[in-house]
Parts: sequence; structure tokens; C-alpha cells
Amino acid sequence: MIADARLREARFGPSNPAPAGAAGPADPDATADGLPGGGFPTRLVQVVHAATCLGVAGLGLLGPLREARSWPPALAACGYALVLVAVHLAALCYGSPRARGPALAVQALLGLLPVLHLGGAWSVLGCFFAGSVLLVARPLVSVPVLALVSAGAGVLAAGAGTPVVSVAAGVDGAVLTAVASGVLFALAWFSRLAAAYEAGGRELTSRAIAEERLRFSQDTHDLLGLTLSAIALKIELARRLVGPEPDRARAELTELVAISRKALADVRSIAAGSREFSLAEERRSAAAVLETAGVSVRLGPQVPERLPEPVATTFATVLRESATNIVRHSRATWCELAVGETRNEAWLCVTNDGVVPEDEQGDDPAAGEEHGSGLPNLEDRIGALGGTLTAGVRPDGTYALRAVVPLQPFLPPRRGARLVPKRLRAIRLRWRSGWRARGSGR
Repeated sequence: MIADARLREARFGPSNPAPAGAAGPADPDATADGLPGGGFPTRLVQVVHAATCLGVAGLGLLGPLREARSWPPALAACGYALVLVAVHLAALCYGSPRARGPALAVQALLGLLPVLHLGGAWSVLGCFFAGSVLLVARPLVSVPVLALVSAGAGVLAAGAGTPVVSVAAGVDGAVLTAVASGVLFALAWFSRLAAAYEAGGRELTSRAIAEERLRFSQDTHDLLGLTLSAIALKIELARRLVGPEPDRARAELTELVAISRKALADVRSIAAGSREFSLAEERRSAAAVLETAGVSVRLGPQVPERLPEPVATTFATVLRESATNIVRHSRATWCELAVGETRNEAWLCVTNDGVVPEDEQGDDPAAGEEHGSGLPNLEDRIGALGGTLTAGVRPDGTYALRAVVPLQPFLPPRRGARLVPKRLRAIRLRWRSGWRARGSGR
């Protein structure tokens, strides 16, 4: 459902309510492009295209069949027409670009040679050649070819070289050839457009599904990791305290219920696609989990109150993942969580000791955070805000993760920027009024 909603928004923009008094669409299933079902009916367009090509060939055959005095010429004319239609559809409309040259040659021959034994009325079927040239060539070439083919069809249809020359028949043949060529070109172009639209829709759908899967995977990893780690720690602690300290074990189980409910809320937020968290609350939760794991936590300055919501939510996610990594992949005894804000940027820094050397991590991919998807996910989230994420071991042996996000894109425009156009407008009005006063004084 979320993928479908994002796909619809990516295609047609966000769905805003219609203004009061606006008439709604007649078809409730019609989308923003005005077509039922949200796209071109590609198969129907192709069927209509093929049927129209057959219809144009049938109309062009009326003249030669009327002049044919026996069955063989009539059958030959029908065969030529079917070959023209087949070549036009198979090679030029839906075939490989490599076949266009031979297909144009076949259409040129079948549009000219049958005139020798079927009469000048056959020249109208040269519209297939002209329409194909319009489809594959530039207007600088295709338009003169169309004019030449139409004029030649008109001359042959008029009966040039015969005792009786009909100007009306010539004009009719030229106009019919030009119009049929335009129809064949327009339908072929629209059929290609429908196929491209359908392919683009499939690609957009696949991309939306892939993005939704990636979002779900990242959110599940980043948002549930700390909560599940806290649940595992609480369960282990309660198991140890059941015998010697039953009251404390009962308190730990009570906290476990609260953490489980928070995990359920996180799952629902992931499914709904909403990720708005309180950075101060997440810092307290991370500190509580770390202290449960036996890590001494040092909190830095107070969290800035006016951090933009996207920055605060992203920092909360980074804080969750950092605390999870400390619990799972280190032997930390202390950790420092610090969040700050300068004039132009906000930063988050998580520092801890107890870094596990690489030679002691073993073959388990989960033993080191660099083997997982945690840091790449965080880099993607910080990078989406235009920030940078750095993480690594310091010379003193501590591990530090630092995220920096610029605040300029989230700040409102300065007042001076709004006042400059007004001041310029006031100066211009004052200048105009001065000139008017001078003019009236003359």
C-alpha cells in the first residue's frame, strides 16, 4: 500500500483536496492523466493501430480492385497490400531499428512497381512508405518525401500519359495519400508512446517497490536494533535476579513490558512510514540501555530545542544505532553522548572505549559493525540532509562517531532578503512620482 501511494505521488504529485465548488471527475477510477486505470491501454492502442493500417490498405485497394478485369490482378493487389501492412507493423513500428532500411526499400518497391500492371490507382498505397519515412526520418527529410510521394500519387491517379486526364482524381489521390500517411505516422507514434508509457510505469513501480523495501530494511535495522537489544538485556538481567532479588527482577520485568510496547510502536511507525522521534527522549533511552549493559554514560550539553525536525529525527536514529553497536560489538566501560549546535550546523558525537581488535572479532559478520549495514544506512540518512558522517578509532584507542548536518537549508530566509525587493519597489515608485511631478510643473 505504501509503495502504491508513493508510486501515485511520484507520477501525479501529492493528492491535494479539490477546492470548494470544483467539479469532480466523471469517472471515479480516472487518474490525473484523464485515462481510466492510470495509463494508456497499450494493447488496445496496438490493436487499433493494426486495424487502422488494414483499413487504410482496404481503402487504397478500392481503386485497383475496381479497375481489375480478372482475379489474378485482384489477388496480387491484396497480397501486395498485406505485405505493406505486415512490413509497416513488424519492421518499422515494433521491430528492430536494424530492419528499417530494408523495410523502407520494400515499401518503396511495393508502392511503385505494382503501378505498371495495376494502374495509377495503386499509387495511393505509397502512403505506407511516406508514413514510415515520417516515423523514422527527421522532418527536414520526411516532409519533402511526403510532398513528393503525394504529388506523384496525384499525377498517376489523374491518368497522366493517357488520353483522358482527370484533375479531380489527381487531387483526390494526392490528398488521400497525404492524409493516410499522416494517419499512419500518428498512430505509429502514439503506439510507441503508449508502449514507452507502460514500460516507464513498470520501471517506476519497480523503483518504488525497491525504495520501499530499502526504507523498510533500513528502518527495521536502525530503529528496532536498540529496542531489541534492551529487551535481551532486560530478560537476561531478570533471569539472573529471579532467585536472589525477586523484587528487582519484578521491576525489570515491568520495564521489559514498557520496552516491548515501545518496540511495538516502532514497528507500527515503520509500517506507516512515519519516523518522528524526540532526540532528548532517545538520548535518555540510549543512556538507560547502556547503563543496563554496564556502561557508564556521560551526557554532553542539553539537546538544542530548535533543531529542525528532520535533523532531530535523523540524529535520534544515529543515536539508536550507535548505542546498539556499543552494546553488541564492543567491550565499552564508558560512553559519551553529546549533541550540539553552532551557527551553521548541528552535530552529534558518540565516543566510547572498549574497541574490539579486528583479530579478536572472528569470522562472525556481526562481530564488527563495519561488516553490517548500520554505518551505510546512517551515511545514507545523513547524506540525504547534506551532512557528513565520520566513524573510526582515534589514536587514544577510543571509538568516535560524529555526524554533522548543515542547518542553512532548514532556516527561514533572512528578513533582509525579503525587504530588498520592497525597498527597490519603493525607490522605483518614488522615482516615477518625481518625474510625474516634474512633468506637471512644465
